[in-house]
Amino acid sequence: MSIDKAENIVAVTVTYNVDRGFEDALQSYLDQVAQVIIVDNSTDPNSREWLAEIVYSAGERVKLIQNGQNLGLGKAQNIGIRAALDGGATWLLLMDDDSRAAPDMVSELLRTALQQEPDVAIFAPRYDEQGVTRDARYVTAPQGAYGSPRFTIQDFSNASTLSHLLFAISSGSLIRASLFREIGLIRESFSIDYLDVDFSLRALRGGYRIMAVADAVLYHQLGAQSEHRLFGRRFLAWNHSPRRRYTIYRNRTRIWRENLFSFPGFVIYDFLASLHDLFRILMFEESKTGKLWAAVKGIGVGLLGGGLIGYPVYLDDLSMATHSRR
Repeated sequence: MSIDKAENIVAVTVTYNVDRGFEDALQSYLDQVAQVIIVDNSTDPNSREWLAEIVYSAGERVKLIQNGQNLGLGKAQNIGIRAALDGGATWLLLMDDDSRAAPDMVSELLRTALQQEPDVAIFAPRYDEQGVTRDARYVTAPQGAYGSPRFTIQDFSNASTLSHLLFAISSGSLIRASLFREIGLIRESFSIDYLDVDFSLRALRGGYRIMAVADAVLYHQLGAQSEHRLFGRRFLAWNHSPRRRYTIYRNRTRIWRENLFSFPGFVIYDFLASLHDLFRILMFEESKTGKLWAAVKGIGVGLLGGGLIGYPVYLDDLSMATHSRR
């Protein structure tokens, strides 16, 4: 597969204590982009050594930035994004360290992107969730009415693309480099959870749109999920730790506060999703009390605003010169 060199696509991948299995993930998209920038948050010396060996074997198109500590996903992504922008990238591909791209994923994303108007700035792949049997589904605003208190959940069915997504998972997303210059970088104060939701909603607020592409496939890992049955229905439990539950609910309720009037449909969707999540904790997961109490504490901090200073990180040369395109 070849991509026009004028379309300078740079992949940014954040790693954390990976093993040698990461090499397969890297190889799945290395030849689909002009460069890969790996920002390593590893704390394990063996992992850092393995990663350096993998990068050396991959060749000069892979750049490794080792932080020597875990700076959090948001800050590490921004280190890689700045390096890509400074190097003249026109498109950025964000990848998780455990995600793999189909051989034509990037070309399919780019082919669709080049057929769209510039206001479509984020292109999401079709997620093939490993270990889970279900079709990729996306939360969308009906007819692009982002200010409506309604939402729809769509799969591709017979469609080649889906428009008017309310958010896209960061892994596998192809993003116009100009979008970062206009709306700012990743929100570092969130550290990990809801980074992609925050960035997506800021893009929509800036007048941009998000599209999903059926023929661009990402093989994606979604943590240690477990499958359960109740009253004939299937439920997937996430099994996150209490500490992670606190972060999730702190960040998601902060997002609700900030976007209730701009994107009520998303807030209603995510509120219902949170109720579903709490039900799954109560019914299927271990350490129920600790996880539910962590979620309650996170909700309190998120709604009351304690301890979160969360402004987007802007490029120095543009500062706060963002303007709405809507």
